[in-house]
Amino acid sequence: MSRWWRALILLVIATHTLAAASAQVKQTSGAPLGAVSFQNSGAPAAQADFLRGVAWLHSFGYEEAIEAFRAAQKVDPSFALAYWGEALSFNQPLWFNEDAEKGRAVLGRLGSTVEARVARPRTLREQGYLRAVEALWGTGPKPARDKAYADAMAALVKAFPEDDEAKAFYALALLAMLPRGDASLPLRQQAGALVEGVFARNAKHPGAPHYILHAYDHSTLAPKALPAAHAYALIAPAASHALHMPAHAFVQLGLWDAAAASDQASWEASIAWVARRGVSTALRDYHSLSWLHYEWTQQGRFQKAAEALRIVDEAMKTLKPEEQVGRHHYADSTIGRGSGPMALRNDRGSLRARAVIESERWSEMKGQGSFDNIDELFALGMSAVKLGEPARAVAARDLFAKAAAPGQDPELREQAAIMVKEIDALVAMAERQPAQAFAAMDAATALQAKMSKPIGRPYPVKGADELYGELLLEAGRPKEAMAWFERTLVRTPNRSRAVLGLARAAAKAGEPVKSRSAYKQFLANWHLADKGLRELAEARAAVK
Repeated sequence: MSRWWRALILLVIATHTLAAASAQVKQTSGAPLGAVSFQNSGAPAAQADFLRGVAWLHSFGYEEAIEAFRAAQKVDPSFALAYWGEALSFNQPLWFNEDAEKGRAVLGRLGSTVEARVARPRTLREQGYLRAVEALWGTGPKPARDKAYADAMAALVKAFPEDDEAKAFYALALLAMLPRGDASLPLRQQAGALVEGVFARNAKHPGAPHYILHAYDHSTLAPKALPAAHAYALIAPAASHALHMPAHAFVQLGLWDAAAASDQASWEASIAWVARRGVSTALRDYHSLSWLHYEWTQQGRFQKAAEALRIVDEAMKTLKPEEQVGRHHYADSTIGRGSGPMALRNDRGSLRARAVIESERWSEMKGQGSFDNIDELFALGMSAVKLGEPARAVAARDLFAKAAAPGQDPELREQAAIMVKEIDALVAMAERQPAQAFAAMDAATALQAKMSKPIGRPYPVKGADELYGELLLEAGRPKEAMAWFERTLVRTPNRSRAVLGLARAAAKAGEPVKSRSAYKQFLANWHLADKGLRELAEARAAVK
């Protein structure tokens, strides 16, 4: 391998006859997918299908990419990069999904051995792409194969520094290896720099803004993603995922109207995709709908949020009876998340929880004893406290203790450990034991401070900083409450409940200018809110 790469670097000046593969790509309906430039030695008649496949790959339209690459193979059975593209389509790196068996089967159609397959392309550059995908679908555990693939793409970029497609796919390979939290910043910045250069040279490239958005999906980098956020949906409106991705930047910055518009468009595109392909409604993009639901709650549009929950409930009915089993009860000892039907149940639980917590309509959970995930369990516990049902709150707290135990999923365990303390604090405050409540909140906020800042919808479902501010305000300590609401707004910019809490705390602390400013911001967030909400009346009265 190392000898091959040394030879490659020495021979990059070699010339070959290449097809001119550069075009504005569209899907069959005519909607744009972006502009891709990818010189290769395939037959000219196969280029349109090949470029469409590459464009779909950049926007994570994996089914369409596979179809396009297979169409290119049908036109030119010797087109090695068409097999490369199809094989790569079975790796979905940022969705933590792969089908290694199918990826290897595609390569097997190109040749019986690695060397036979790598020899098929006519150029050293194309051979580099083949060697990279061979590393991806080689032997060993996925993390090792991901690293080998990234190393191969790094070598390809070094050998062919003018190849923007290599840079884009290398950036994605780096993003597939991100560690959690701030430890990801060096790789994020490296990947972002690679595709920012591509974006500067080709303002219509679909992968460049897409990978910029993923690279800068971190609170300290989010402002750098805004140019890509404003561009990507216009570049590739045929792709539902391209319509959703700008919301990653908008939510990080608390731009609720822009985020909701992005996810509304993405959700509607996924409905059209399901209808066009004639598949189950359970395959719509419920990820974008769950984001849209959160954005609606930040706008005070709780009627729309209720519509989203009804949609998920209807989708659950399309599942087989055995797939619908799994709703947890207070007596259960396990709390889970998963993919497929479990993922849809998880979405349903989170939607229910956020709707109740953001609207503070606690009575909607009165008497409810079952839940889909820990978000909904927390909403049950918090509602029980607010409704004066301490026994039910303690039962929820005991389940959180089990979810926080060693052996559970690390991410769930991390959140559950915070939620245990939050429920303790709520119960203690309800029992008029403020010292115990604030001791529990000190522990909860310390645990949350160790977490990565959220991407998209915040977790835990009720942030510890925000809850601390609310409890301090309830205890008549508005000055301290202000500090915690401000801390919340650093972690989750422009969250409507935190903005409202800050306005209330500032008013009680004798800071009318700050209070009025926060109330105005709250009204801006809720300018599309449902009519008649008490929070609107409060804010409007405060700014008169």
